[in-house]
Parts: sequence; C-alpha cells; structure tokens
Amino acid sequence: MIHVALIVIFGISVGCSEDWKSEDFIHEKGGKGKQEFLMDSQKCVANKGKFSHLIQGRELGFDGEHTGYLGCMKLQGWSKKETS
Repeated sequence: MIHVALIVIFGISVGCSEDWKSEDFIHEKGGKGKQEFLMDSQKCVANKGKFSHLIQGRELGFDGEHTGYLGCMKLQGWSKKETS
C-alpha cells in the first residue's frame, strides 16, 4: 500500500512539474547562456509565489498560473520568446 501511495505521489509531482527550457527565453543583454538561465530559473521557481513577483508579473501583462515565475524571470532580464 505504501508503494502505491509513493508511486502516485511521484507521478503527480512529475506530471505537474514545470519544465522551462532555455531555448524558450532570451536575455535582454544577450550574454547569458544556459547555465545562467538554469540558475535564474531555479531561483524563480522557488520564489514564484512571492507577492512582489506576482504583482510585477501582472504589471508586465502576464496572467495565469505562471505570473509569478514570468515576472521573476523578467526581473532577472529574461523574456519569453514569441512563438509564431
């Protein structure tokens, strides 16, 4: 029974995890690479619930469940690439 519960918890955590890729973002100064993106992204994932990042994200026009993360990334100088 415990094994089943652990498998379910693991499945939910993997299925709900956010997978942000460096290829989806560009830095405003152009000099930052994948390592810098991963460090900034990890910091923003941890801090996405902060009120300041949520407010900043809304002020920048982001909406929905990723507002805090995208607001934080924008403060770090990263912008999500436009998809066409």
